[in-house]
Amino acid sequence: MELALGLIVFVTILLFGIHFAEVGYLSVKVTEANASALWHATAAKMHTLPTNFAPVNGLISGNKAGSAATGIYADFDSRSSGGGATTQLLTRAQGLQVTCEAGGPSFAPVGTTEGVFSDTGGMVCRSEATLQVLPMFPRSFLDSGQGAFFKKKQYLANTMNICGVNRGKSGCEGRFGILLDDWALATGAEVNECPLEDGAGCANKPYYDSTQIVYNEHVAVNGASVDLAEATVPGGPGFDPATFYHSFKVFEDTVPSGEGTATWETSPGPASPTTEYGSSYGQRENCWLGSKCPQP
Repeated sequence: MELALGLIVFVTILLFGIHFAEVGYLSVKVTEANASALWHATAAKMHTLPTNFAPVNGLISGNKAGSAATGIYADFDSRSSGGGATTQLLTRAQGLQVTCEAGGPSFAPVGTTEGVFSDTGGMVCRSEATLQVLPMFPRSFLDSGQGAFFKKKQYLANTMNICGVNRGKSGCEGRFGILLDDWALATGAEVNECPLEDGAGCANKPYYDSTQIVYNEHVAVNGASVDLAEATVPGGPGFDPATFYHSFKVFEDTVPSGEGTATWETSPGPASPTTEYGSSYGQRENCWLGSKCPQP
């Protein structure tokens, strides 16, 4: 008699233990799907500099990250992505849904870079799914009606809604958030070089155009610099001081840096239209940052 009663208690505890363990495992998968949508979104193309931020805006407004995570975790296992539900020993999970939208953190560019960058805001995601006890759970262990062993219901075999973050008054209101897009160079063209100062033949237009926009926002030429140059060197500098010059070489380039048309141009070099600069250039020696060179 004692063994029979003990087995009833043991089986009850065992069945509920298995079911609650499955509920815990599947609940974590709902949260995992939510986080997956956020982190997978960071690998998407965000923009084309300057000014074109349509990719990240479409990513957020179109719920692309949420839809992708919903498909990947349809069976609550991102390794297989098969079917729209999963069946454990005593628990069935289905209807996993991840929804992402605009919201959360935001970061605006400074005024002089607004022509290049854009505040696209952040993205928030929430997830939910439905869990249900399978019919194979012995009903005589659950019910308290005729033929039942227990006098009180031990468990209501209803469906339950699981939230990926937490539950609010209106359902799954809790959300994870992330700030997308770091405004970095993002296309293949942005690894190309701009060996010429005036932009002629520049193969890296995104970088060139972006820096020129910011330069134009900062530079202000009122004639005083030209007057100063005229007073210092009669005949003028020979160029407009407001002219934008840009030169970019990738780190792996084997061309040495320096001056002149055969290297990475950082100054007019010996071909300067200003004779005083050319004369000074010819008197330079190989000393560190203008320090006095040691006498032989």
